[in-house]
Amino acid sequence: MKQTIKSIFAMLLVFCMVFTIVGCDQGNTESGPAVDPDFFGDDVVVNNSQDDTTSDTTSEGNDGNQGGNVNIDIPKENVVGGKPWKEVLASMPKKLRDTTITIYNWNPANEYTGAPTVIKEFTAQTGIKVKWQKVEFGTYFTKIPAVIASGKNIPDVVRARGPVPEYMVTYQPLSTSNYDFSDAAWDQKMMELYTVGGKAYATSLQNTHIGAVDVMFYNKSLIEKYDLEDPYKLWKKGDWNWEKYIEMCREYKNRTGNFASCGEGWYWAYPSAFGIDSAVAYDKKTNKYYNNMKDKEFLEVHQILGDLYNEEKLFIFGQADQFNEGTRLFSIGTSVHMRRQNSYFGSLKSSNNLYAVPMPAPKSLKKYNQGMSEAEAYAITKGAPNPEAVPYFLRYFLDGANYELSTYFCNKQNLEVYNWCMSQENRNFVFAYPEEIKGLDKDGIMGQTGDQMKNFIDSKMGTIDKVVKEYNNTIKKITK
Repeated sequence: MKQTIKSIFAMLLVFCMVFTIVGCDQGNTESGPAVDPDFFGDDVVVNNSQDDTTSDTTSEGNDGNQGGNVNIDIPKENVVGGKPWKEVLASMPKKLRDTTITIYNWNPANEYTGAPTVIKEFTAQTGIKVKWQKVEFGTYFTKIPAVIASGKNIPDVVRARGPVPEYMVTYQPLSTSNYDFSDAAWDQKMMELYTVGGKAYATSLQNTHIGAVDVMFYNKSLIEKYDLEDPYKLWKKGDWNWEKYIEMCREYKNRTGNFASCGEGWYWAYPSAFGIDSAVAYDKKTNKYYNNMKDKEFLEVHQILGDLYNEEKLFIFGQADQFNEGTRLFSIGTSVHMRRQNSYFGSLKSSNNLYAVPMPAPKSLKKYNQGMSEAEAYAITKGAPNPEAVPYFLRYFLDGANYELSTYFCNKQNLEVYNWCMSQENRNFVFAYPEEIKGLDKDGIMGQTGDQMKNFIDSKMGTIDKVVKEYNNTIKKITK
């Protein structure tokens, strides 16, 4: 009898462990290490003594890093490289101990599964306290310049969302931190994306798990229900492309009668998949923006998309909830939504049916163009009171060796896809279409058929020229 009870208890324990690892929560509750509930709030200060952390500061990760080292089986794709954390920590100026840095983000810390524990470990090792301030996305990009102008309570580091001039004007060059970012641990491609006038204004870590690239989501249960080809298997065989994607969308539409089987959107990510920029583009050689609508390929791609959207009705915009509810086969988006704690697609996550593959590219393209819809990186704010501490925080916070990556994303496949996308050499940030032309109805660019597209684009040339002029004027403010 005792043995039976023990066996039942053991089975229940295993079940609980498996449920914790596999299940994806719909809300913002931590599935990994224990979470400080205060991290949901707007104002959080992490100030722990050595006794408050479970990490062993003398332990070494697979790549020689020293940190939490909770990720025993870190994939080689997530090994940072460069100087190990022990060496970085030893080089940290002693004056930074017992100081504080403030970070602005529109997500709470525990949106990054395991981050609260990582931040506590960072404080224990460096003595640097971290104040994580959640700012609502709707006011995020107006609050930063407002606090800078006030000269009070300026954050030290802010989450960046692409090299948009109006955002970058609130950053200062990374060089002001007196830290050497040429080390191989730092993502040089990302810094190049945020470089203006020869100076980098935001950074991320090489091979980090904290990044944002465009991916194609699909509902695995619908693939199985209708006996469709699995996009992941197609990708692994080299047969996942734009033509196959559209073929699958048409088949699903014909069999179910559901329009918009391709899911939502196209004005951000699809042009990038075709190898073109959006309406506004940036020339690194001249350090200037230009009107990309004058390019004939811009028109051709949008004519294709316009017919797929308005004639065949394979697409819909702004209806991500329909994909989450199980009536759409695909949906495009950022890899951020694959994170276990991200609030998007909660129903699909909880049923373990949210899967992703890279964005499909036309067969004719000679190289793969990886879109970066957010290009998640981190910048030092103008007027930051403690800029020198920022690189040490980022070096620890962004290092996958300090996390349990098996629980960071919803499933192993999504981590594999994320790592592949982040490894692509040709990573592009596509600037959003100005509000005046993108539209969600017949009056916007998404409402035009192929035949209507040229006249619409021609009518909006002046609008884009104005935006280009504003962007170039802002660049002058950034670099002066």
